[in-house]
This record gives sequence, C-alpha cells and structure tokens, in this order.
Amino acid sequence: MDPLSQLFAAYLEMVSNNITNAYVDAANTTVTAQTLTYKGTDIRFQHFLWQVKQESVCADLKQQATSYSKCTQQAKAMFTDLCNQLSGMKNLNSKGRSLSRMYCNASLSYKPMIAIIGKPEEKTEQQLKEKACNQLILVAVENSSFEIVKLKDKACTEAK
Repeated sequence: MDPLSQLFAAYLEMVSNNITNAYVDAANTTVTAQTLTYKGTDIRFQHFLWQVKQESVCADLKQQATSYSKCTQQAKAMFTDLCNQLSGMKNLNSKGRSLSRMYCNASLSYKPMIAIIGKPEEKTEQQLKEKACNQLILVAVENSSFEIVKLKDKACTEAK
C-alpha cells in the first residue's frame, strides 16, 4: 500500500473511532464502574444505558452487613442529592441531562438495605431453665449414669 493510501486509511480509522467513542459515550452502551465519595463513604456502583445497576451499589461490602447497610443508605441519599443538584442546573449538555435522569431514577427506585445489629435480648428465667434441661438431655444421651439422669429429670421438671 502506498503512503498516501496508508495516511487516508489512518485518517478514516481515527474519524470512525471518534464517532464510535462519541456514540458509546452518549448512549452509555458499556457498563461503567463508578466510585463517588459522599460524606466520607466511598460508594461504588455501575451504570449501563444511563441506568444505575441496583445490584452493583456497594456490592464490594455485601459480606459486611453493617458497612453494607451504611453504604446503601448513603448511596440513596447521594442519588437524591445529585438528582437535586443536577436538576437545578440550567444549560446542561446532553450528558449532564442523562446523568440527571439516571440519578433521579436511582433516587426514586433504589432501595437501601437497612440492618440494625444490637445486643441480644436477655434470656428469661424460663428460657434459662429450658436451656439447662436441653443441655442435660444431651449429656444423658452420652452418659446414662443415675446421677446424670436424676439431674436431667430435676432440671426438666423445673423447666415445665
């Protein structure tokens, strides 16, 4: 191929790549991973076709219930804040309008996971008696000596 043909081919490839990249960017036709920091929390999510992929929000924290819960609640608040901020801006370009719609849709549809982990409730006296009875039943299965059976019977009578 002569140099002029090579130059023309390179030019056509560059132009077609620019057009393709502009279309991919405008239509958001590739899954895009995003990390935004909101009030000290790193929120990771993916979006595709200008829709937040709900299952991807804070997915890196799913194994840590408390952190995951906090992250998803912060994500919901962040989507709402971004929606409000972008909706209030005038003269947004098409990408800005698409982002605004994406965050507003996420603000309305995203459901955070709310987990509250606290101390277990104290056991009642009756529950403690039932537990003692059950433990002695297990011991009696392995060791059926007269003393164990007698202790088991006493504990189970008190539990009833």
